[in-house]
Amino acid sequence: MNERVLARLALSALIGLICVFAIGCMPSGIASPTPERATATPTPLPTSTATPIPTATPVLTATPTPTPERATATSLPTSTATPVPTGTPVLTATLTPTPKRAIATSLPTSTATPVPTRTPVPTATPVLTRTPMPTATPTTIPSPTPTPEPTPTEVAERLTITILYDNNEYDERLETAWGFSCLVEGLEKTILFDTGGDSAMLLRNMRKLGIDPQIVEAIVISHIHYDHLGGLAGFLEENNDVTVYLPEYLPESIKDTVRKSGAELVEVREPVQICERAYSTGELGDWIKEQSLVIETDKGLVVITGCAHPGVVNVVREAKKLRGGDVHLVLGGFHLCWLNVLQIRGIVDGVKEEGVEKVAPCHCSGDLARSTFGKTYGENFILVGVGKRLEID
Repeated sequence: MNERVLARLALSALIGLICVFAIGCMPSGIASPTPERATATPTPLPTSTATPIPTATPVLTATPTPTPERATATSLPTSTATPVPTGTPVLTATLTPTPKRAIATSLPTSTATPVPTRTPVPTATPVLTRTPMPTATPTTIPSPTPTPEPTPTEVAERLTITILYDNNEYDERLETAWGFSCLVEGLEKTILFDTGGDSAMLLRNMRKLGIDPQIVEAIVISHIHYDHLGGLAGFLEENNDVTVYLPEYLPESIKDTVRKSGAELVEVREPVQICERAYSTGELGDWIKEQSLVIETDKGLVVITGCAHPGVVNVVREAKKLRGGDVHLVLGGFHLCWLNVLQIRGIVDGVKEEGVEKVAPCHCSGDLARSTFGKTYGENFILVGVGKRLEID
């Protein structure tokens, strides 16, 4: 019984060997393949008549365990060895040639040239395609940089400033509270400077003055104190079709309030143009950073401060440096209510020396400072409070 099984196996192996020989995949063909084609037509086996298949078992065991990488290693034995044992690797070699291994073993016999089409494998060299990356030559970007602030010669024909929120009374119909806000009209855009500490009070005062909140197109917040930005969120609920200019150092929570409202946010660090003839000084000061508003008019610069924490004299100097020319009017909080007479006297003199023509201190300026400015400036001192409207032709 065993002899019959062995005979059948031997016959099957012989038939398989004949088929392999007919296909042309004998071991000698593996000894000379080019690196990129292990399936190159082999040199015919000289001893195909070797009938003895001593052990058919190697034929069966060789096929299940071929490894692509070892096929090339075993393909180098001399063809004089018994053909059958070496015939089993033939199958593994034909199935698993990899271009990378072929490249690694640079065999000299590149006689069979038909398969050079695999040479595209070196197309891995398109690492050179990094050269296109410089094609992102943003040399075109500098084109927008031409200073987008063309120093306009045209100035506001009539500038109107209305104080909407202040702790100083002026219009008895309106409510007062600690804080500051004013509306600037007559420019390319209508600007709300600061929002006071309570949006409900701010909106009530606006309506009593006949001012529609929807006319506001830009909001400038001077600094972090609540009495200047406390009304911002509530106002944005009323009108979010605005651009809000916040000092860059403000907390992210405040910036997120603006973003979530749908309004456009601009973070200000350096001087920036808000619209034609209106500019922010950028962040000034070290401890409490603050931006002020600078407006160009026929009569000179108009400077609006929230609290002037960096010092009102310093703010005036920065405004002159920013736009040039003399300062016609400084209006807003001067942050002098905690100073004594001598200190206030020195600041009043400093403002005067800077050539400021008119002053309108309010909010945190304090009664003593307002009185001192009044004595120094005379008719060029403007008494202001909530509801006061100034027109500058």
